Amino acid sequence: MEIRSDDGARVRMRPVGYQPGIDPPDDPDRAAPGWHDWLLVEVDARTADGQTWSHHYPSLMVEEARALGGWLHGQATAALGLSAPPALVRFTEPNLALRTRVLRRRRLELIVEFSAESLPPWMRRPSSAIYPLILTVSADALATAAEQWAEHCEAYPPRAPSRFPAKDPYSGPLNHPRRAG
Repeated sequence: MEIRSDDGARVRMRPVGYQPGIDPPDDPDRAAPGWHDWLLVEVDARTADGQTWSHHYPSLMVEEARALGGWLHGQATAALGLSAPPALVRFTEPNLALRTRVLRRRRLELIVEFSAESLPPWMRRPSSAIYPLILTVSADALATAAEQWAEHCEAYPPRAPSRFPAKDPYSGPLNHPRRAG
């Protein structure tokens, strides 16, 4: 998926495969504790002033990646109104997080927070460092990105049983995002 900001900043993200060297258990019911399906996620980012960086890292579990599409779609839908509260979503691997805040009807601010292995190379890397890439986008553009992300994720079905029982098309760990304060 690609999300472009009004000011020229952008982020491209796509899953590119399962984490290499991690084979699914023969019997998912007897999987070792902590075993998960990790997806390699390729990220290419550009700031409004033209600085770019990219990385390729196992950032999301399959179920998190699939649920992210639903979360993005939900945020695009929330931007159709005026009173949607800010939302935040974090993942098991803490190198990516996303925040949204509605600016006005049909416009929102999406902040992609990079940390750890995902930081831009020009930043020092203390364990608490976060680089926020701020994107101002339309609800329609975010909905399109959500669809693109969901299409990318279809190529990577879970190889282990989900930790989150399916309830609806957008079920999973991101179905009920924490609200930002």
